[in-house]
Amino acid sequence: MSAAAVPASLNRLLVDLVVMAMRASVMGCKFGLALFIARYLDLSSLGLYGLAAGAIAAVPIVVNLGMNHLLMRDAVTAPAGEMIDSMRHYWSFVISAYMVLLTIAILVTIVLGTSALWVLIVAVILFEHVGNDIFYLLSSLQHHLSANAIGFIRGAAWILVYVPLAIWDPSFRALPCLFGFWLAGSVVSIGLFVFLSWSWPWRASFSRPFRPSVITGAIRKSLLMLVSDLGFVASQYIDRYLITLLLGLKVAGIYFLFWTVGSSATTFLALVLQQKQRPLLISAYRTGGSSAHCQLAWRFMQTTALATLALSTAVGFAFQILLPWLDQPALAAQWSAFWLIVAGLGVRYMADFGALSLFTAHRDRLTTVTNVASVCVSVIAQVSLLPFAGLHGAGAAILFTSLVIAFWRYRLLFGFSLANVDSGRVGA
Repeated sequence: MSAAAVPASLNRLLVDLVVMAMRASVMGCKFGLALFIARYLDLSSLGLYGLAAGAIAAVPIVVNLGMNHLLMRDAVTAPAGEMIDSMRHYWSFVISAYMVLLTIAILVTIVLGTSALWVLIVAVILFEHVGNDIFYLLSSLQHHLSANAIGFIRGAAWILVYVPLAIWDPSFRALPCLFGFWLAGSVVSIGLFVFLSWSWPWRASFSRPFRPSVITGAIRKSLLMLVSDLGFVASQYIDRYLITLLLGLKVAGIYFLFWTVGSSATTFLALVLQQKQRPLLISAYRTGGSSAHCQLAWRFMQTTALATLALSTAVGFAFQILLPWLDQPALAAQWSAFWLIVAGLGVRYMADFGALSLFTAHRDRLTTVTNVASVCVSVIAQVSLLPFAGLHGAGAAILFTSLVIAFWRYRLLFGFSLANVDSGRVGA
């Protein structure tokens, strides 16, 4: 190995370690924030926070109308000028939509005298929407260090400031303060993107007239992805709303805490694995076709399964150690439900990898069908099991739904005989 190759290899290793540390910090901080709310506020506040967090994840799906996934997929191979022009039109549309939503929220607050917290949450949704787009854009361009630095500020840095301050000063222990710090972190992260992308030809793109046909054309192409995204986000978050409706806000708080613990492992894996897997799967399909994509997806699936099992188990036992510190007897009474929820979320992540593999193989219609089916199965299972099984029913519903959808998606990807994948005889 040449002398030049050694520093290059060492540099890549250092970058990977820094990225890994930032991703672990995001996972740990979100995990810690849920524990903080449970310990220093109450389980009902945690339930309300969980409902707001669900809205922060769901509303962008409606606003972007499915355009973001197609734009990020095209960004992997599109020329820089074309990519920037597409993003300019897309973000202009998105910000205009949020200005309308913010105006409505402010008017409702003034006229009906409702809490200003909802105005703050809409503002958080706006900046989280753009922040997520930035993360996936930079990831598609394989600027992983920049993507994760921005993600760290948006997902961890503000928590590292807020939680110690709120522990020191009880006046900060309120949801408006929490969401205010969240908004500040999101604004700073977008500011960093503006700084990093300052040399990109944004000004040249914005100097040209806005062409509504770009947006209308993108919307027509992305309607299928909109239905798919709506199905996906509903399958991820509808359970907390059903639990609130059927079991109450306090039980929803317990569920959200358990969900946060279980999903922290899969969120970390999504940042560690899927961030790199996604562009590689897209490239494999475009250069090698279905066979190359199928073989790569099979290798990634095995890695994902082992990592999910190991990390979910480790996180679950870590939470068990932390449980006495929370001083919430209601949590200990639901311990078996906790492990059922963790298992269900682990299988759900494997099902989500199947959706990613279908999407990167341009099998958008099948991705949509399985996402919508996932919502239907989940709602039926939750409504059937929650009334008489409580949180155990919630965990069982997640596990059942995820097993059904995972089997279906992998059947679509690999066929009846998974042994054929290694020989390349099975197409995606």
